[in-house]
Amino acid sequence: MLMHVMIVPTMGCPANCSYCWNSETVSHVMTNECMDEIVEWLKDFKQEPVTFTFHGGEPLLAGYDFYEHALDKLSTHLSHLYPAYAIQTNLWLMDEKLAKLFKKYEIPVGSSLDGPKELNDKQRGIGYYDKTLEGYRIARKHGL
Repeated sequence: MLMHVMIVPTMGCPANCSYCWNSETVSHVMTNECMDEIVEWLKDFKQEPVTFTFHGGEPLLAGYDFYEHALDKLSTHLSHLYPAYAIQTNLWLMDEKLAKLFKKYEIPVGSSLDGPKELNDKQRGIGYYDKTLEGYRIARKHGL
């Protein structure tokens, strides 16, 4: 059986979607120490493949350094679990550096829009559509 672990590095989100329960624009970000504890907890948990999905809030708020540490730890210390990864993001903070890191770990990126620009920006805030598409272009450029 495939195990799935959801990692929520922050509940913060820079968007202000009209229908979202999460309106925290500022939130704590998971520390590397907390990530290390997750790895320790899972070391002897089960001997079956695991998929780690980074979710939020907006998980990219955790930043490059968090993902560099987390992905290295998960891949190195939990290799016996054959870890796979995924991320659900609005893509606003996707940059070249993150895209290269995610490509290295073969991380599929999930994102969404609420239809055409006018409708999307009405529900999610002005500028959301364009910011998401810019992040999409960067992700796609790197094969994500």
